[in-house]
Order: sequence, then C-alpha cells, then structure tokens
Amino acid sequence: MIQDVASAPTAVPPPGVEAVGDLRAEVAGLVEGFSALWLATPSEPPGEAELGPRVSRREKRRNRRRADRLARLVCRQLRALPEEGAERRAVERRLKARIADFGEECLGWPASYRDAPLAEELFGTTAAFLRRARTWSEEHELALGPEELFQALRNLWIMNGLQVLLGRPVAVTPSVFAYSMLYPLTDNFLDDPEVSAAAKEAFNRRLGRRLAGEPSAAGDLRERGVFALVGEIEGEFSRAGFPRVFEALEAIHRGQSRSLSQQDACGGEAGETELLRCSVEKGGSSVLADGFLVAGELTASEAEFLFGYGVLLQLLDDLQDAGADRAAGHRTLFSRAAGIRPGDRIAGRRPLDRLASRLARFIPRALARADRFGAPGWDVTLDLIRRHCPLLLIQAVGDQRELFGLEMVARVEAHAPVRFAAVPGLRRRMTRRWRRTRRVLLARQGAASLLDLVDAA
Repeated sequence: MIQDVASAPTAVPPPGVEAVGDLRAEVAGLVEGFSALWLATPSEPPGEAELGPRVSRREKRRNRRRADRLARLVCRQLRALPEEGAERRAVERRLKARIADFGEECLGWPASYRDAPLAEELFGTTAAFLRRARTWSEEHELALGPEELFQALRNLWIMNGLQVLLGRPVAVTPSVFAYSMLYPLTDNFLDDPEVSAAAKEAFNRRLGRRLAGEPSAAGDLRERGVFALVGEIEGEFSRAGFPRVFEALEAIHRGQSRSLSQQDACGGEAGETELLRCSVEKGGSSVLADGFLVAGELTASEAEFLFGYGVLLQLLDDLQDAGADRAAGHRTLFSRAAGIRPGDRIAGRRPLDRLASRLARFIPRALARADRFGAPGWDVTLDLIRRHCPLLLIQAVGDQRELFGLEMVARVEAHAPVRFAAVPGLRRRMTRRWRRTRRVLLARQGAASLLDLVDAA
C-alpha cells in the first residue's frame, strides 16, 4: 500500500546506526573524486558498451508505430477509466501490461521489470503526491503550474527509486514530499533572469539560516512556503536524532549558492574545471540529500553511490539544456562549449561531441560503484538506472542536433529507439491526444492536473 504524507510516522534513528564523520569534509572528498574521475574519462566516440545495442531502421519504424499505438490506447483508456472499484483496477493492470510490452519490445527491458516493486508503486505515489501538492498549494496560497509540478514529480520518482535501493517502503513521506516541492520553489527562483542577484543572495542567506535551525523571517509567500517545507522535514527527522539529514540539506544549499556565485567567474582557461566542480557539487549533493531524507542515515558506500548518481543526473541535465542555458546566459560545461561558433568546427566535429562522448563513457564508470545494496528489488532498480541514463543522453543529442557534428549525430542515432527526425511528429501527435483527453477528464478530480504534467513534459 502507498503510504501518504498524512499517515507517515515520525522517524526514529535506526538501531546501531550513528552519524559517521564530517559530512562537509565527506562531500568535499566526493567532489574531488568524481571530478578526477570525469577528467580521467576518455572522450573517444561511444559505442554499444555505452549506448546500448544498435537499432536498425526497420526496428525504428516499428518502434515509432508502437509508440503511436500506445499513446492512442492510453488516451482512450483514460477517457473511459472508471472513477474507482475493481473495474478501474482492471483497466490500470491492462495499461501497465501494455506499457511493459512496449518497454520489452522497443526499449529492451527485461521481463523482470514487470514484477519490480517500483513499477507497481509509482502509479500510487504519483497520485498521492499530486493530491497533497494541490492541497498544500491552496493552504499556502501558492499557484504552482504544470512545469513546476513536473519538476517536483521528477524528484519524487528519483526518491522512490532510492527507497527501493535502500530497503525502505515506497511512500510519499513528509520529507519526500517537502524536498520534492522545494525544487521548483527554490531552483526556478534562483534561475530566473528577471530576479536581481541581490535578491537571490538575500534569499540564499535567509534559507541558509533556516536550514541551520536558526530563526529566519520569510520575505514573501513563496519564501514562507519554502520555510514551511523545511518544517515538514523537521517534523519527521529531529535535528538531534538525525543531524546528517540537515547537514545534507546544507550541503546542497552550499552547492546551489556556489553555482550561482560562480556563474560570472567561470570564464577563461580555468572555466572548464570550475564549471565541472560546480555541477559535480550541486548534482551530487542533491541526490545525497535525497538519500538522507529517505533513510535518515547512509553508509559511506551508499553515500558514494548516491553522490555519483546525482553527478550523472546533473551532467545529463546540463547536456539536455545546453542550448537553452546558452541562450539564457547560464554557464555550464555544456552551454560554454555550445557557445563555439559553427565556423569553429575542427575536422567536422563540434566541441559538444567531445563532452557528450566523455559523458557517455562516464556513465558506466560512475555507476560501477553501485554494488552496495541488499534490499529486495534493488538490482532491478539499479538496472533501470543503468539503462535510463544512456537514453537521456541519446535524447539530448537528438533534440539539439545543431550543436553536434554530423558524424556524432549519426553515431548516437544508430542506438536510438526511433529516428531523430520522427520524434517531433510523435510528440505533436501525443500532445494533441493528451489535450483532447484532458478536456474530457477536466471535471474529474486530479485527472486534469496529471494530464497538465504530461503537456509540460
């Protein structure tokens, strides 16, 4: 059963587990270690070992047709979905089975995914989270749009995966809810070019004091909401019993603050190294905090894996946003390289070819440290992570082909489930179907919100 926020118990320290070492020093060591691992990773073009099996043109056409059919089926079933009862559960089981069929036939998923605990539980946690997010937003007079809710959901799904890896129930606990909601309320404010640097720095100072447990007056409704979410975490994890939970929150706050303050300082010869460290610290600290908020305490090996997983997600996100970040003036490893003019190509290659190739080879290296867990179902969840990360890289190249050399695009496309040129049409057709379905379901409680999220994705 999915555990909702309201029914989650207050955490107690696990027997025999004590805080180990100085988390700030531990994070600094992890930043050094994963930065060194990145710099030691070769940038030769990737192949099957990094991107998965090659997919023939015939298979790509078949996958495109299957994706179209699946989208039609899901929309049709949602429009006819009963409100509750055994019939609704039967429809949900059929939909899950069709999605599993698609995964096995088009994405190479193993049959074991069908029985994975995470696959079953995500449907429930998503609905529970959206119900709680709607109520919370109304209580705090904050209107969160579809894109912001989708940001929060992405972190929820990561934390649900960590719950399986760490042997915890898959649940929307107070801390899982609060930390996921903090993402859109903090990141989007700090990334907003319309907000002054002074306002961002003032907010960061107040939030830093609140995370440290010191009194801090909120400046506006959004900030009061942020502080209330910190309070939900404090309600589940006491500062005395779980000090490293709050040290982890302070670590991601430092990473975000440093990333913000170094945006204008990361140019010149030292730019690439400094931008790398910014991304490593911010991404690694974020998923490390996810882990502490799931489990309360982590072993050193668990912390190392989760930090590395966070680094991967951050670098993949930076690659996906390279063009948009460049246009907005946000500096990352990838947006910096995307600024090279087309005339600066060397032997037909673009600077992003080298970085994307290195990232493809970095993924298995970072995840190789993952044989740490003994919880039921952890191996299936880890396998899903190992398959999903290369697909994110493939998608990023396909969506920004103008930033890569023709040879790199062709090399990566050979491993894509469908042809890059077919993706925009697929998305347009899926969006039209979702919007028609949304209109039908508009009156149903919660359904419209969920379909809004699909539009945002």
